[in-house]
Amino acid sequence: MVENSSSQPSQASGNQMYLVDLRERIQDADSLEDALQSTDGVWETIYDRMDSTETLWVLAPNDYRDGRMWPCALAFGDHIRDEAAFALKNTISVHSWADTTDKPDLQPAYCDILFLVRDKRDYQFHKDRIRVSHVYEGNEWGGERETGSSSYHDTEVKRYNSEGKDPGNVWLHEDRTQTSNQSVDETSTLSLSEAIQRCVLVGSGDKETVYTLWADDFEDAITTENRTINNIEVEVL
Repeated sequence: MVENSSSQPSQASGNQMYLVDLRERIQDADSLEDALQSTDGVWETIYDRMDSTETLWVLAPNDYRDGRMWPCALAFGDHIRDEAAFALKNTISVHSWADTTDKPDLQPAYCDILFLVRDKRDYQFHKDRIRVSHVYEGNEWGGERETGSSSYHDTEVKRYNSEGKDPGNVWLHEDRTQTSNQSVDETSTLSLSEAIQRCVLVGSGDKETVYTLWADDFEDAITTENRTINNIEVEVL
């Protein structure tokens, strides 16, 4: 379901997450500074809407113009935090490289997704929902072991989370079916829609609302996970 909302603070109950897609803003800009300024006012408005447990996810791919790279992800990470008191918790990289291109300039090989929170001590993040298969579980060098020693805690710890391993900061499809030892035999790119689906899973709960800005491409990725989309309207300064 898709709804629309003004820039007034949300009165909805429960947790929500926010998704902003900056790809078109970056593509239409004449300079990196123009791209940054095209979002002035957005981040403070979203910050004021959010509860402490809610999260913000921002697609900010780098760009290349006339042989020079625009480090958009890093620049927007700073710009957002200069405007509002967000904490940048992580940056996710999603590979988007293709074998051929008809564009004359260099092309970025990945898209970054910034993960920001209002309160870094209390925010909604369900990592278990997107864990992936362990590497070499049951085929470790030195033999199979379910527990190990932690020098930091000086205690015995489980070697494997029963839900799988942390997917890390670079999101890829991992094929472990070609050999018997669960090693990564082949990787392939994860589409942006699949990446956003992961963000929705970790950043929101069943039947909760995902507030979006300039993110019309991801309606299916959001509603597939039984979330409601609410397209917010923000006045850019």
